[in-house]
Amino acid sequence: MEVEIFWPAELPRTPLLEAELPLREAGIDTTSRLRPVRRGGVELSVLVLLTGSVLEPFLKGLFERLGGSAHAALESFVRRLLRPQDGRAAPTSVMFESVTTHAQFIFTPHLPEEAFRQAVALDPGGTPGRWLWEQQQRRWSRFEEQ
Repeated sequence: MEVEIFWPAELPRTPLLEAELPLREAGIDTTSRLRPVRRGGVELSVLVLLTGSVLEPFLKGLFERLGGSAHAALESFVRRLLRPQDGRAAPTSVMFESVTTHAQFIFTPHLPEEAFRQAVALDPGGTPGRWLWEQQQRRWSRFEEQ
């Protein structure tokens, strides 16, 4: 399994460095890249590309390698990336995308623990699409096919 993290160039890099360290320590090949500032607007989302063929749901396959429960490792990783630094803006979301299936999970601040539990258990299958947490229904839903 390989991970590529695309970080907004205008944000401090400390959360990125803190989040990628456990991945590297677990032996996961991790590459971080800065996303250039786009004309006409600031893009404050973090993109995490996951490569490799995992038979299990793709988030579980990655985060159970960090030890302990997969959902707790996922939650810790996402919260590190979304944490503001030095009074500056923080990313607005973290999007995980499977390079092989193009399934995407979008994590936003203030998600409950239940969202992380369900995310590692959910198998998005081989169909591309974006998955978003629905607070009212307390579940992940595919809201956009790609």
